[in-house]
Amino acid sequence: MKNPLRHRWILSITFLTILALSGCRQTPRESTNPPSPVATTTASPGKVTTGAAPTPGTLTAQAQKLGVKPQGATTCPNNAPIKGNVTKKRGNIYHVPNSLDYQKVKPDICFADVATAEKAGFRAPK
Repeated sequence: MKNPLRHRWILSITFLTILALSGCRQTPRESTNPPSPVATTTASPGKVTTGAAPTPGTLTAQAQKLGVKPQGATTCPNNAPIKGNVTKKRGNIYHVPNSLDYQKVKPDICFADVATAEKAGFRAPK
């Protein structure tokens, strides 16, 4: 009599284990709530977004209008010497010609002056 009970017990434990493991693989169900009116955008560094509030690591359409493209890997045009860096971690930062390591900075965008860079959502480095 021990044998039939032992087999049932093993089958029961096996069945419960399978159920538990299969429940772990289920994907979360989609929400039935309608999407919010504010769209979220994910962008890689330097990618242009048109959202109202800039997120770190993005270059807004306004910044594109106010700035110009760099001439080379580390150079900006003479009429736009302010280098703009787009970073996810520190946000959008501008560098002025007399700042530390200005020559090494690789700009994503260039601006005519500090006021224009700040209007485009960039800030001075800390």
